[in-house]
Amino acid sequence: MKHGILLLLALATAAGCKAPQFIQAGEKDGVSVDYRWNINAAKPPELLLKIANKSGSAQHLHLELDLSYQAFTVEQLTADTCIPAGRTFNGKLNGIYFIPKRLTPEQAASPDTKVDLTEFTATPVESCP
Repeated sequence: MKHGILLLLALATAAGCKAPQFIQAGEKDGVSVDYRWNINAAKPPELLLKIANKSGSAQHLHLELDLSYQAFTVEQLTADTCIPAGRTFNGKLNGIYFIPKRLTPEQAASPDTKVDLTEFTATPVESCP
């Protein structure tokens, strides 16, 4: 009985600490790009990307993102990478992340902040370097 209560308490605590979910930004040729904010009031905000390649070949990617706050573009971010077939790059672990220079943590957390994937090309390649 005591172990059952501890297990339920642990599960409830883990559910409350769930990380924010990724938001889909775009998908092309079997490659999807999602993002989420990592916000800590003591540090600059981080925009984490999750890139999943579900296609049968490696893909060279070119990404351009616009960050806008209250309908005004405040920053543009660019990335080029290669992702092997069947792999997922996830945020700071093994993916791409940005630290915007012009957004405060409060602005990044605001519903007035938008992330737009303005350029997204996926080119099949034989392999990644």
